[in-house]
Amino acid sequence: MEKLNTLIGKAEEWFCSLGFILATALMFINVVLRYVFKAGLPWSEELIRYLIIWATFIGIGLNARKNAHVSIDFFAAFLSKKNQRYMTLFADLVSIVFCVMMIFYSFETVSKQMATAQKSPALQLPFYLVYFCLPLGFGLGALRFSQHFYLTFKEGGEQ
Repeated sequence: MEKLNTLIGKAEEWFCSLGFILATALMFINVVLRYVFKAGLPWSEELIRYLIIWATFIGIGLNARKNAHVSIDFFAAFLSKKNQRYMTLFADLVSIVFCVMMIFYSFETVSKQMATAQKSPALQLPFYLVYFCLPLGFGLGALRFSQHFYLTFKEGGEQ
């Protein structure tokens, strides 16, 4: 189980890093082409947009694994360790419920895109491939928040 967890973690890191690196490189190349040669790559803006969207949604799981999501911990400083633990468990539970709800609704969105067979304008990618990052990202988020919940519950502390 630990090997699978490590493999998923490495895949998350690799995909997010590669997605943002490729998007940045394509953006740089397109800027140079536009200003130097007065012609850009017509499909690059669309691909950059999709790379950033995919990397962002895959990043949900990555940030949840590293406990790096934005949180308000001002009030937690005034609580006892025991109550901080309860607050962490509650926040994880709310995050899990949110991710599961979003998985459900995003699968509906992907299904609608599959039914309409729409394609992106420049790359001619089926839109369901673009939208598939939603259930995948929220699924990874639900997995990682569940792991954090379990570890906090089991060990009684922050992980």
